[in-house]
Amino acid sequence: MKTALTALTLALAAALPVAAQAQTTVFNTGTPVGPVVGNSIGIDPQDWIAESFTLTQATTISSIMAYVASSQPSTDIGQTYTIALYGSRSSKAGLVPNYSGPASQLDAFSQTYEVDGWSGPSGLSLNLAAGSYFVAVEADANDGVLNLVVPNGVSTLPSAVAQYNGGNSYVADPAIASDAFGLRVTAAVPEPSSLALLLAGLGLTAVIVRRRRG
Repeated sequence: MKTALTALTLALAAALPVAAQAQTTVFNTGTPVGPVVGNSIGIDPQDWIAESFTLTQATTISSIMAYVASSQPSTDIGQTYTIALYGSRSSKAGLVPNYSGPASQLDAFSQTYEVDGWSGPSGLSLNLAAGSYFVAVEADANDGVLNLVVPNGVSTLPSAVAQYNGGNSYVADPAIASDAFGLRVTAAVPEPSSLALLLAGLGLTAVIVRRRRG
């Protein structure tokens, strides 16, 4: 009996990581179709951009991806930039009343440019409460970024976009339709089959323990 109980416990422990491997999309603008050269927003030490996403309930975020490109890829390969996560604040700023923009920074992830496309941290376990958040693409003087951009032309627009153009903080960007960039946020959820296996296993463990005590 002890051997069977040990084997069951080990099997349940092995199944725990599997239960969180499934992913669900929290927010996805779609891949931008705007040109790399032209209407894209440039990213450098004086020019950053952020856009919002909203959680309707407490969520464990597993990845945050932005679509980043370069007008001169051979020059920018190996250069670094940052994808940052901010909380939201409501105030009046820029040209938009009741502006909801980035507040305190919650986390930041250094990225290295290699090729145009989706880039960002994955394998995360960020526990966020329900509410609005901003994801920003940033660079500072130490990054050496020269020609990085975030193309526009997304199919799903965020509720808010903000820009940093030097100074002390982000300001509202009223041109949401033209300046929104590619953003994809995912969360980890248990796979139904794995969750059912875990529940069944826990129930069987309880029965075994009860019988041994009896």
